[in-house]
Amino acid sequence: MSAYDALDSLNARDLNNTVHAGLECIFFNRLEKVGSQSLSTLLIQLSEINDFTPYVNEEYVPNPMILSYDIEKAVAEEIAAVDGAMSYVEHINWVNFTKFDLPKPIYVNLVRHPIQKVMSAYYYIRHPAVFGYYVKFRGRPMETKEWFDMSFNDCVKKGESPDCIFDNHIMYNKDWRRFSLHLCGNHPDCANFNSPTATQIAKQNIEREYAVVGSWEDTNITLTVLEHYIPRFFRGATDLYNSDKSGKFKKNATPHNTNLEPEVEAKLKAQFSHEIELYNFCKQRLYKQYIAIKKDELMVKYN
Repeated sequence: MSAYDALDSLNARDLNNTVHAGLECIFFNRLEKVGSQSLSTLLIQLSEINDFTPYVNEEYVPNPMILSYDIEKAVAEEIAAVDGAMSYVEHINWVNFTKFDLPKPIYVNLVRHPIQKVMSAYYYIRHPAVFGYYVKFRGRPMETKEWFDMSFNDCVKKGESPDCIFDNHIMYNKDWRRFSLHLCGNHPDCANFNSPTATQIAKQNIEREYAVVGSWEDTNITLTVLEHYIPRFFRGATDLYNSDKSGKFKKNATPHNTNLEPEVEAKLKAQFSHEIELYNFCKQRLYKQYIAIKKDELMVKYN
């Protein structure tokens, strides 16, 4: 098949899972350190324009790594019982509404390159205000000045701190610093770090369940896809986002050096191999959805 034929065969309707939703609800089970606060804030602003109720989970109430059957069911039933259009935003794994004979919401999410994500998390936890929260609300002990000052590169090379040891045999790595868990769900197989099984389950969920999995690495593409595939909630998203002069859509950004030393980068690419595979899968699907929207003008341009 030629590139022209492949482009012509793309159909946005075939790539839009929104039509399979039975609830007028955005289910944004936000990942950490992917810019999810920006989309959460955008949804709140869009709720005033597009007439829906925004819900954000209660702050300082973390969810367990894997939801029990009863908790997952309670979350699904609570959302399904809401009367009227709403957006639901929470740091939580994918919830399978079908398992409880309930209609599906419209699933959305964001991703970021796994290595940049974990590096951002490394520096985020070292921000004084953030670390103070962990001390006050999570009972974390105070760290040394060396811990706060150590660069991500040096931490990975030393291989002594749990913050920088990415090993699928270590329980500490079954946490919020990677995204396969959130997209895989609450099956025990989803808990394993950098797992090929968790990766494949997550891919199936993305392909079959998620309307859009975007990325702020491709802001304009993500906003265009959200507007086109989920217009009920995201109509006007691009104009609203671009009109922001105050920075309210760019919260929780922690400035840090993003450069990786070659040996550190090589080591992390091996340790996050399946996470990177899943990330690339998400990005390819996003581009495919975008091209399907724009194919007519692309075919005219390149014909």
